[in-house]
Amino acid sequence: MRRISLFARAAAVIGAALVAAGVMAAPAQAAAPTFKAPFPCGQRWTYQHHDGEVRLALDFIRNDGGTTAGTPVLASAAGTAARKYQAGGAGNYIDINHGGGWHTYYFHLYAYSVDDGAYVAQGQQIGITGTTGNSDGEHIHYEQLYNGAGQTIVIEGASLAPYPGSYGVKSLTSTNGCGGGSGPGKYWVDTFAAAPVYASPASTTQTGTLNKGTNYVFCKAWGRQVGSGSAFNHWWLKTDPDTGPAGQYVSAYYLSRWGNDEAKDNSGVVIPDCAGGSRPKYWVDTFQAAAVFASPTSTGQTGTLNQGTNYVFCKAWGRQIGSGSAFNHWWLRTDPDVGPADQYVSAYYLSRWGNDEARDNNGTVIPDC
Repeated sequence: MRRISLFARAAAVIGAALVAAGVMAAPAQAAAPTFKAPFPCGQRWTYQHHDGEVRLALDFIRNDGGTTAGTPVLASAAGTAARKYQAGGAGNYIDINHGGGWHTYYFHLYAYSVDDGAYVAQGQQIGITGTTGNSDGEHIHYEQLYNGAGQTIVIEGASLAPYPGSYGVKSLTSTNGCGGGSGPGKYWVDTFAAAPVYASPASTTQTGTLNKGTNYVFCKAWGRQVGSGSAFNHWWLKTDPDTGPAGQYVSAYYLSRWGNDEAKDNSGVVIPDCAGGSRPKYWVDTFQAAAVFASPTSTGQTGTLNQGTNYVFCKAWGRQIGSGSAFNHWWLRTDPDVGPADQYVSAYYLSRWGNDEARDNNGTVIPDC
């Protein structure tokens, strides 16, 4: 008969008790969010995992006839977004913290669409597809991570493994931002007065009224200015008014909580652009990295616009930058590479134009803010 020592027996009993108590068991992995594709509803993108990529990432490009460059990048699940930059690698990228140890990364963005630290909803636009950093063409580099470790990508509960080594082998059609039974995503805002609504951001014929109070809106679009002087807004919010047909537009001028040319919900979330409703952009070349400021008269730097080709929205007269034979009083509203969106950079840094000029690369005079 085989004998077992009393020490071995005691060790076995203690070990079993510890396992039963969960002391020796590895901590359970937190349940992942139900991730959706990082691109808009109905679009089809093909994906690949290239040989040189050691992470469990996938690169996505469109294969539905649309263009990859400039397409909105969407949050694949809700969370808190961090704007980051890595010159020799990821370029402009967003890191969304979904809680419970889960993060997603979105690399090589052409531009950010949300403020650093903003809470974003699933399906909300967080950036624009680009090729910044170490990239050989426009695409979305997408990752899912748990406690800092890359995970095999799962979309709506289905794994995309095994990963193809080239584009065109597998494709994914997005359901992100499609709405569903509850309709499009809603963003709650407070309005300080009953506001007229219109069929489009450019229309001047009133179609109904949105009552004062807490209301929902769906998205924003750039249009004609409402207000003047120290209080104005060019953003229009798509909504269902209290009087008149659904799907109309109200000026963000009537928002209670935000300032000029801002369009955020009551929690501070930037309301996403409606399809085709983004603010007009004017492309300019800058000859060096430039400091940006919150206004044309501010002296407290808020960020940096990198040297190269950048977009701006409009111009405003402000304090002079430069002196002698090289100077400029115009300031250009832009989204900098470092710092919050909607800041101002001096037109002094434009490569192509002279003193007190503010034109884009084609020679078009940039409009006033």
